[in-house]
Amino acid sequence: MTGKTREKIYENKHDAVNDFIQRKEAMGRSRRTLNAYSRTLKSFFHEEFPDLAPEDVTPEHIEDYVSTLAARDLSQNTKRRYLESLSSFYGWTMKRPRFENITGNPAAVVLEEIPQKYRDRPDCATWESAKKIVHNIADPRNKAIAVILAKTGCRIREALEIEQDDLMLDDGFIRLRERKGGSQTVVPVDEEVKHAIKRYRLVRPDNDSEYLFLSIQGNRVQTTQVQRAVRDAAVRAGVMDEGETRFHRKFTPHTFRTVFTTLMRNNEMPDHILQYIRGDSNSRTMDIYTRVDRFDAKQSYLECIESLDL
Repeated sequence: MTGKTREKIYENKHDAVNDFIQRKEAMGRSRRTLNAYSRTLKSFFHEEFPDLAPEDVTPEHIEDYVSTLAARDLSQNTKRRYLESLSSFYGWTMKRPRFENITGNPAAVVLEEIPQKYRDRPDCATWESAKKIVHNIADPRNKAIAVILAKTGCRIREALEIEQDDLMLDDGFIRLRERKGGSQTVVPVDEEVKHAIKRYRLVRPDNDSEYLFLSIQGNRVQTTQVQRAVRDAAVRAGVMDEGETRFHRKFTPHTFRTVFTTLMRNNEMPDHILQYIRGDSNSRTMDIYTRVDRFDAKQSYLECIESLDL
C-alpha cells in the first residue's frame, strides 16, 4: 500500500460528516476514496468555513470555495473532484431522516456548472496498434498481461492483482478483485486470453504465491515492469517514438483500456454490459440498479471482441 493510500482519514468536528465517512467505509468504499472524502470535508468545514454548519451551506458558499480552488491554479477536473466529494456527502445526508435539517445539495447545484474536460483520445489508441504491441512482446508473462489489458479493458493494477484462484478459464471468466471503488467483477475472456495465460503458466516461477503474475524473484510483478515492457514493444512496433512524452502520441498500459472501450462501442456492446466489464464505479456512468448476469455479459463479449491474431 502506498503512502498516499495510508493517509489519515480525518476526524471532522461535524457528526454528520463522520457518520458519512464511517457508513461509506462499512459499505466497502476504498481507503483512497475515504481519504479523498475526509480531506475535502475537513478542508471545507475546518479551514474555509469553520463557523458554518452543514445545514447552513448555500450555493454561494460553494462558489466561494471554487474561487479559492481556482486561486490555487487547480485544473478543472481537480475542482470537480473536490465538489464531487461535497456533493456525495450532501446527497447521502439528504436521504437520511436523521439529518432532517439538511434539505438541499448546494454542491450539486454548482457542480452542474463546471463541465468535465476529457482529454483527446491518443492517435495511436487503435486496435491495430494494440495488436502490433502484443506481437512485439516476447516474454510470456508480459504478453499475457498485455493480452488481458487489451481484451478486458481492465486497469493495470487490477490485472496485476489477479490471483490463481481468480482464474475460471474452463468457464471463460476471470475474477478481478481489486476494482476501483473496492468492488469485484467476474469478467468474460476468450480463447486468446486463455491461451496466453496457459502459455505463461508453463514458465511461471514455482512457489506458493497466490498472485498469478510473478517477477523472477517470485514477488508480484510491479507496475513499472509492465509499463516498460509496453513502452519498449510500442517503440519496436513503430507505434510510438523512443522518449515520446506527448499524450496523443504515447501508448501506455492504460491506453489498452481506451482501445478496448472504443472497440466495444464500435461493435455495439450494450452500455450497461460495457460498464460492468470495465468496472466503472462512478454512479454517473454506472446504473447501480442494473444487475448484469455474467453469462449474458459473456455472450455479448464474444460477439464484440476481435482477434489479436496470436
